[in-house]
Amino acid sequence: MPDTPTGKETPDVVEKTCRVVLEVTVRIRQITRESVAGHFTADESGGGLPWEWAERQNRLLLALLKDEEKSARFLAQIAGDGLGLLLESEHVGMVPDEEDELWEEVYAGMGREDRAFFRAARRDGILGENIELIHEAIAVDWKGAEIEEVRVVEGRHAGRGKEKEGGE
Repeated sequence: MPDTPTGKETPDVVEKTCRVVLEVTVRIRQITRESVAGHFTADESGGGLPWEWAERQNRLLLALLKDEEKSARFLAQIAGDGLGLLLESEHVGMVPDEEDELWEEVYAGMGREDRAFFRAARRDGILGENIELIHEAIAVDWKGAEIEEVRVVEGRHAGRGKEKEGGE
């Protein structure tokens, strides 16, 4: 016979929440001709993606990295996305609209041509295709992830988020 009957709450069960803080290393490489050579293989028409497409993304990446607050938000979202994939959870990670808004904040401070390019890409729904090299330039090292801290916080029903005295 199970301890907790299905569909009934028992008053003798206490729910606690543990907060786990992970530390992961995020590596970011500049977008160079060598790092993205596979994207520029000429097709039979001699066309293909121009190097300017990659240069523009590198300028956007550098603009992001110059802004500590925005780069911290972005890298935390990237790490959250990776954790969501590892956990097979859609509840962890970046919301696409939040990423678009973050990029808008970054390219708003860029030169006129770059700003116009990225705004048009966002308006046309193809911003993702025009920042794909940035995403490829970022790697999260989950194999080297370490648990930094684990602590008990109040239960979900009693002041969510409050840390319990002596809970470490």
